[in-house]
Amino acid sequence: MKQKKYLLVLTTLLTSQAFAIESGQNVLNAQHQTIIQTTKNKCTGNLIAGKWVLTAQHCSANNPTIINTFNNQRILVKEQINHNNSPYYYGDTIDIALWKLDKDAQFNKITPLSITPISAKQNIDLYGFANNSDQISKVPLIITSQPNDNDSIVKSVVLKGNGTLVAGDSGAPYINANNQIVAVHQGIEGDFYRGTRISSAQDFILDTIDGWNYPTLLANVKGQQVITIQSLHKDDVIDQAYTSGNVTINSDQSTCLKGNISPFKTCTYVIDTDGNEGSLILSPTEVISINPGIKDDSTGKDNNDKPDQIITDNNGGGGGTFNLSALFSLLFIVFLRRKTRC
Repeated sequence: MKQKKYLLVLTTLLTSQAFAIESGQNVLNAQHQTIIQTTKNKCTGNLIAGKWVLTAQHCSANNPTIINTFNNQRILVKEQINHNNSPYYYGDTIDIALWKLDKDAQFNKITPLSITPISAKQNIDLYGFANNSDQISKVPLIITSQPNDNDSIVKSVVLKGNGTLVAGDSGAPYINANNQIVAVHQGIEGDFYRGTRISSAQDFILDTIDGWNYPTLLANVKGQQVITIQSLHKDDVIDQAYTSGNVTINSDQSTCLKGNISPFKTCTYVIDTDGNEGSLILSPTEVISINPGIKDDSTGKDNNDKPDQIITDNNGGGGGTFNLSALFSLLFIVFLRRKTRC
């Protein structure tokens, strides 16, 4: 019994520390727009649908209130939902939380979540922030042997010479070769890096989000554009999307229109736009903004054409009033009649 208590304390100590990448490979922040950093305890997380952050549960303990995105949006966290407070907690070591944001964060491409099995010797990349920096870096990892696919923990080691972790990167995503998140970083256990499998928390994720994982904003789009979304609904869903403004859906090429979409599956919409503002509306509360702020100013006239005259009561056209031309005509008629009588 005492041994179990010691192990529990040790695990808590290991996972309560945030870890950051040191001497990793720097990447362009703009190419990894879903990765965020907390401003208080320097944990890392990943955006889902602009309104959620997927991170490690132990990052909630320090109660961060603000996240910082790739383009320095600072957004308030209004609610933290931890796995161990959910109906799916059974005393396990699933270190995952979902934070709800006060407003939508802007990003142009999702990083899908994956519940596919993780195998030994599989290469993955851990993305986080260099220590005391806003720069996103990555560390290549290799998965060690796994006891079974049902284990909630995935263990890995860093590829030699490719960086290490120091304080600051709990909650960072483990991303596979298909650009899918397969686990969330917990901490370090001896020579191993520990992460929580997405598959071990899939019911918690679906029950909490029960919606689409989608990009929130695409700018400078003209012509045809492919948009990938992911279903994080509890049950199968079908397409109900529509558009507004200068955006249309190409029905023939959009895979989201081809039947039922099951949880964690991705599909695509192919849209056409003339470069002006519009929206792809997945539901009344789930909207992808296209070219926001760019208006269609075409009027069908040359720029040097004079605008049509606006007719008001003061310059003619209003009932019960005379314009100057009508008044002079009336006076001229009266003058002629008086002259004839004379």
